[in-house]
Amino acid sequence: MIGLSTSWLSERENITGREVIEEVLALGFKAIELEYRLTGAMFEEMRPFLLNSKMKIRSIHNFFPFPDGLPPSNAGADLYLLSSPDREERDRAVRMTIRTIEYAQDLGAEAVVLHLGWVEMDAERDRLYSLFEQGRLESPEGRLFIETKLKERREKRGVSLESVLHCLDRLNREAERRGVLLGVENRYTYHEIPNFEEIGQLLGRFSGGSLRYWHDMGHAYVLEKLGFLTQQSLLDSYGDSLLGVHLHDALGTDDHRAPGMGEIDFRAFSKTLCSAQIKAMEVHKKADRRQLLSGRDLLERIGLT
Repeated sequence: MIGLSTSWLSERENITGREVIEEVLALGFKAIELEYRLTGAMFEEMRPFLLNSKMKIRSIHNFFPFPDGLPPSNAGADLYLLSSPDREERDRAVRMTIRTIEYAQDLGAEAVVLHLGWVEMDAERDRLYSLFEQGRLESPEGRLFIETKLKERREKRGVSLESVLHCLDRLNREAERRGVLLGVENRYTYHEIPNFEEIGQLLGRFSGGSLRYWHDMGHAYVLEKLGFLTQQSLLDSYGDSLLGVHLHDALGTDDHRAPGMGEIDFRAFSKTLCSAQIKAMEVHKKADRRQLLSGRDLLERIGLT
């Protein structure tokens, strides 16, 4: 069953919680992923419609709901960092994640999707994307830039990674106690945690617990275009631990498009993706209704149901 992330709707100005659910139902989806742009007020408005419909809440994307009193522009899964060198921020991130886990338990959701933070460094993303757009990533300048930045990441990751591990120890225990799985998502930029190697380290560290792998198609595509890893290597290496997948397309470094609006060959990965316990279309408002439905049809034609 393919679900729809509320990310397609929640960025719309002045949309209400009731309108979110009515639109998802009108589109014919029977499963949903709730995410971090939804405010507490929106969720309370949605709750009776969720409970009275046959809509299944499969997953919740941390942090949920969006904390009251903060500007909407702050909404994001990196609002508080589990990797932060600041203990107060880490503690806040853990508390907010536990709150999301509690909501997941109450709503019967199977999983909470996590961002883990990043290595504290200047990622120089503008320069990286400029090299990509100019077709110079494979030039001596491009190769030196990437090698230098990856070396810097290795040298600086220790404190950030230890912070993540410490926080996950607490979150894994809470998730186990509440019967909720935690999906660690592969990331969009190279300095974020986890990278390819770190996914394996985390899965090994928490083997037998609640931690699983959550695969994001667009993120993997972008890092493949930039030369850091391949989509196939992620799925080959961690498919056995695959909990869920965010299904969206990408073109260059622009992701969260509806399937069919970009360059990802979903059919090439369909066998592994079919094994995912949870499948959620995480499409942003850049796709219109026709493109969204066409994307769902494409996924269903290749057997992702």
